[in-house]
Parts: sequence; structure tokens; C-alpha cells
Amino acid sequence: MSVRYSYGWVVFVILFTLTAKCAEIRGIDNPELLSLVKSQILNWSDFREDAISNSFKLQDDEKTIKKICDSFGYFDSVIESSIKNNKVIFTIKLNERYKFDKVSLEYVDQQGFRSGLSIGQVFALINVEYNSYTDSKQIAEGKERIEDFFKSKGFAFVKVGLPKIEYNKESKKISVTYRITLNGKTIVDKTVLNIKTHKNSRLIEPFIKNRIPWQDGDVYDLRKIDSLKDTLMSSGIFSSIDVILSDPVPDEKDQCICHTTATINVEEGKLKEVAAGLRYGSSEKFGILLSWSHYNVDGKGSKFSASVDVNKITRSIKLKYDMYDVFYKRQTLANKVYHKREDVDAYNVSGVGLESMVWQSCFSNCKLGAGICYEQARTKDKIEREKIFFKALGVPVGINFDTTDNYLDPQSGIRCSCIATPYFGKPCGITIITGKGAIYFPIKKNSFKNSMVISLYSKVGSILRNKKHHIPRDKFFFAGGNNSVRGYGYQMLGKINDNKKPVGGESTFELGVEPRYRVSDDVGLVAFFECGNVMSSTTPKPFSKMLCGYGAGVRYYTPLGPIRLDLALPTRIRKTKTGKRIDSRFNLYLSVGQAF
Repeated sequence: MSVRYSYGWVVFVILFTLTAKCAEIRGIDNPELLSLVKSQILNWSDFREDAISNSFKLQDDEKTIKKICDSFGYFDSVIESSIKNNKVIFTIKLNERYKFDKVSLEYVDQQGFRSGLSIGQVFALINVEYNSYTDSKQIAEGKERIEDFFKSKGFAFVKVGLPKIEYNKESKKISVTYRITLNGKTIVDKTVLNIKTHKNSRLIEPFIKNRIPWQDGDVYDLRKIDSLKDTLMSSGIFSSIDVILSDPVPDEKDQCICHTTATINVEEGKLKEVAAGLRYGSSEKFGILLSWSHYNVDGKGSKFSASVDVNKITRSIKLKYDMYDVFYKRQTLANKVYHKREDVDAYNVSGVGLESMVWQSCFSNCKLGAGICYEQARTKDKIEREKIFFKALGVPVGINFDTTDNYLDPQSGIRCSCIATPYFGKPCGITIITGKGAIYFPIKKNSFKNSMVISLYSKVGSILRNKKHHIPRDKFFFAGGNNSVRGYGYQMLGKINDNKKPVGGESTFELGVEPRYRVSDDVGLVAFFECGNVMSSTTPKPFSKMLCGYGAGVRYYTPLGPIRLDLALPTRIRKTKTGKRIDSRFNLYLSVGQAF
């Protein structure tokens, strides 16, 4: 007993001593400011009875706390320190916090230069608002934002000095002045490629050149540099991409212009990739997706991939081979062969297909496509209790428009597509048209990229057909499930027969909104509200007998995309004529990537 007591006493004495000799901060209610002050002051746990030493330490800490308070806009703060009963106490009187009053841009080498920015645009450029509380972090980040702005306007070698801050003690306002050295508008005279690859570098050279968004003699633009990096990295071929500019050479005729050479350094990465994914839906249960990809197969940028998708209701195997710049610059020939088996409440289908489609980039964000496809499938219709053999040749044509900044987790931009496929064969006279669209509004920004994004999406579809022929049930439109109206089960939106089986429809319309809030670098929260329906008519009837669902979810952000967990509920739980419940009270989903 005595041994245990003595150990406990020793621990108590140590904890008491450390607690007693740690500094105490008084007068700060702001949690962020208080945390920063505590982390920056000296460690007083080694407190000693040395008046001279302690005096110097107190003075250092007072200066540190003053600087931190100033950085938060408390320029009139008063810091007092004392030592009582072997305890260090800092008492801070913050006083009134200063606000932003004016932001100015001053040009060192071109005093007559005009940026064309209004006062409001300058505030927006450094991400502050007029009459808002001052923050040194925002002021420092504003320096980088201003540099990026001028680099996007052609000033590749612009330099922004440390901002000059002036404060008025009477009005409690501050003004910030950024001194800018433009160093002349930059002309890129020449672009050089430096390629590190295991294959012949001349093979991949056209692939890179065709994606350079500038030509020799163009004005430098940082946005085009970033666009090139994003495009090349998204190809999966390269592990690193860097663009280096040579020292500026002044123009002989115009002092406001300089010239440079851009060197693009690219290094080939690991060309083979294996991936596995897991997903869950209340209706579909667990599913697994396995894929294998080989990039730059022919040395010219082409990609071959094989994937297997298996869950309770679907089994599919898909082979894809994409070739780039085949007939013309920025032209893609996308080829795929697949086999699928699907057994759901409405039908059972087994079939194979192949497709070859040419996509041509036009403008910067738009693609036009056309091709040919062949499908052969045997469908067992569980609604009409009949079997249909589908064997047809299709001619798909489409358009894609995408200005989003990320495929799996878009933060801003617009994404829309439309595909129309007329089929010729058995049965004939069928044309399937599907259109999708989404728009992303960044609302509130902070250090977690865009911390609030409002996402809107819509889908519309229609089947045009010869009334003499039956449409295979698997070609009908169905809605509900993981990437549709999540409040309802997989394919459960629309008309349901007495056996609780979805009938499907010849047209569809869906609409949804999802606010996404980024809590931290790794975690996000979402809420969503979605409506939709499938109709027996060929022409969609928006907002007619819509079924709606709502819910909330959690996002965990990874380099490969967000992992999402959603809980969704229907606004109306339907029942059959006999009183049997059709819809689940809730649906749970787990997968990778945003819902839309």
C-alpha cells in the first residue's frame, strides 16, 4: 500500500508543479487568438527564482503577444505581466479591433500603369471585404493573389513587396498598400520540351505539343500554365510537370515588354495501375470494382484499361482502348468492348456490345463526338413476362461541355452532356436521347479551398420509337438509387406494379440540389434534396407527379477523391393496393466520388 501511495504522491506533485509554473493568459476570448498566443510564448514550466532572467523572458513574451495581437487587428492592445506565487500571469486588454478601410496598388517601375480594377475588385482580389476585421494572414495571402493576378495578365516576373500597413487610431481603420514591380509584360518567344521517358521521347512529343495552350510569340498567362499541368497530369502518364522561364530579356523597342523562353520539364511516371473500390447501397448491397490500366501503351499517349464491376444485381466486364490525336490535333478515338449481366426486379438481361467513338475538342472546354456501336442482348421482361432479343447497330452522337476544376470533387464550373443514339436492327426505329447537367457555385472560401459549394444537377431523357415495336425493358429509363434520387431505392422511382416491381418509362426528369460544406482539409458535410420521375410518355413532363427525397452525408477527402456516406429518406412512402409498403424508410449509400 505504501509503495502505491508514494508513486501517486510523486505524480501529483509533478503535475501540480507543472501546472503552477505554466503561464496563465487572461483577457482573450477569441479561441484562435488564445491558442496562437499559448503556442508562441516561452515555456514557463522551467521557472526559476531569477529576477533578472525572468524579467527578460517576460519582456520577450510581451513583445510576442503584442505582435500576435497586432496581426489580428488589435493594434491598441496593452499587455501586462506579473509573477505571483510562482505563477506567470499575462493580462491582455485587447481594446477595439481595427477594420479594413482601403487597399491600394502602387507600381514601382511603371507609375502610370492602370490595372483596370475597381476598388471593390481590389478588395475581392485579396479576399477581404470593406469594413471587415483585419487579419495579417489575409494580407499576406493577398500578396500571392496579386502576383497570380498579374501573371495571368502577362507579367510573368512581377514582384509584390511586403505590404505597407497604416492605421488610424481615431477611426480604428487601417489601409494597406502593395508595392508592385511589374518587370514588363512577358512574351514567350520559344517553348522547349525536356522529356524523361523509358521509351522514345519523340513518340510522346506530339501528344504534349498538341496540349500546349499557347504558341510562340504569345503573351505569358499563368492560367494557361496551370491548364497545361492539369491536362498532362490527368492523362496518367506523367509523375511531374514543371514549366521554367528563362531570365527576361528587355525588348529593344519597348521598355514595358520583355522576352523569355519556356522550358517544359515532364517525367514519365508509373504506367501500370491497379485499383479497387467498394460501394454499398441499401438496394444494391455491397459492390466491388476492380480495374487495371496501362498508360502510354504505344508511346503516343494511348491508354488501355480493363475493369470488373460486381454487386448483387450487376456483373460486367469492360475493356477500353483510348487513342489520342488519331486523325487531328486534340482528337480522341475511344473504343470499348463489354459484357454485362443484370438481374433486377423489372428485367433480366445478358448481352455484349462494342463501341468506337471519335471525340473532337473544340474551343477549350467543349467536345463533339460521333461514332458507331453494336449491341446484342437477350432480355427477360418480368413485367410483361416476355423475352426480347435485341440485335442492333447504333450511331451515337454527342456533345460534352465541362469547365469544372475537378472530376471527382468539382468546386466550381459547369458540366453538361447530351448523347443521342439511333438504333437500326431488331427491333428498329429506336432513338435514345439522354442529357445531364450540373453547376457548382463556390459560396464561402477559406483555407479549405472553397469551404461552401452549392451544387445543382438535372437529368432528362427520352426514347423515340416506332410504336409497332416493343422496347426491351432494360432500355427503359429508371431512376432512384446511389447517383439518382437517393431517397428511393435502386430503380424504384416512378410507376410500381402490384408486385412491387418498377415498370420504368420512356422518358425521365430529375432535379437536385446539394450544399457541400468543407469542415476541414479532410472532412466535409452535405445536405441534399432531390426530385424526379419516370414517365410512360415519350416526352418528359417536368414537375409532373414528382417524387422527392432528402438527406445528409459525410465526406472524407482523399487524394483519389472523396469517400461519401449518405443517409437518404423519401418524402412519401408508397403502398400497393393491398397495403404493402413499397419504399424503405431510409436508404444508406457508401461510395467514392460525389453523387454528381
